Amino acid sequence: MNKGLERIKQDFVNQMKTIDSVLGAWNFGSETHQLSDEYSDVDIVLLIDGKQFSQFTFLLEECLESISDGIVLCWPESFNSDAIINNGYLLLSGSNLFQFDVFLLNSERSDDSMCRLHYTELKESDVIFDKTGAVRELLELHLTGSLWSGDAAYLEKTYWYHAFMTGKYLKRRDYFKLNQVLHTMFDTHASMLLLGFDRITWGGSANKLHFIPVEKQEHLKKYDCPEDLEGVEQNLMRCMKWFQEDAKEVFKLKGLEYSAYLGDAVMNGNPYGQG
Repeated sequence: MNKGLERIKQDFVNQMKTIDSVLGAWNFGSETHQLSDEYSDVDIVLLIDGKQFSQFTFLLEECLESISDGIVLCWPESFNSDAIINNGYLLLSGSNLFQFDVFLLNSERSDDSMCRLHYTELKESDVIFDKTGAVRELLELHLTGSLWSGDAAYLEKTYWYHAFMTGKYLKRRDYFKLNQVLHTMFDTHASMLLLGFDRITWGGSANKLHFIPVEKQEHLKKYDCPEDLEGVEQNLMRCMKWFQEDAKEVFKLKGLEYSAYLGDAVMNGNPYGQG
């Protein structure tokens, strides 16, 4: 983490320790998995006394204003509720901007499913402070995450249905629809790979994909849509062949019977019979 941001974080923690309604705090995100670097932001969870939860955002922003040169932006997550608030801040410090993400958990609603995600796999080393033992109680629940789940057969159908669409959008030179379909194909291919090769129980797909075999990661890097569409068709054919190989391997890992029929039909077909 950047040294300037580290200083802001330490000032923030020192202030939070003095506020009675803050029961405890722990690190979240890359720092908890030894993946932090000079570009990492702050991800910190605060356990807030439920009786003070609804008013706490005001105190939080007062603190952030006092330890920086100002809040440039506050971005609230769409899932914010009376159980959890996750606000992402951009803080100004001198000529620098830093990302500072704060998660507020209502102590009286800590069993909420979204709250639970934020102390799943919580470790002793992640805890910053614990005034009342409330963080210890969460720690001792020993919540664990899970590997990627999904329906391989449904993913295969999803992929090839959307792959077929690319033929007409390429012929029309329809950048926007093609770009949208390529995003769906990328997400579906990623889900198929994670279904077979996910080995970590934390994080979303972007985190998990870093830990699948490197050669499989390469199978996802051709789903781009340049403005002039140059090379898209060649890249697509390569991606489709990789998907078919990967799907066959995942089906085998899951004890499922694989048929190349869908892939062959789409790759060898001629959309709408046009030349």
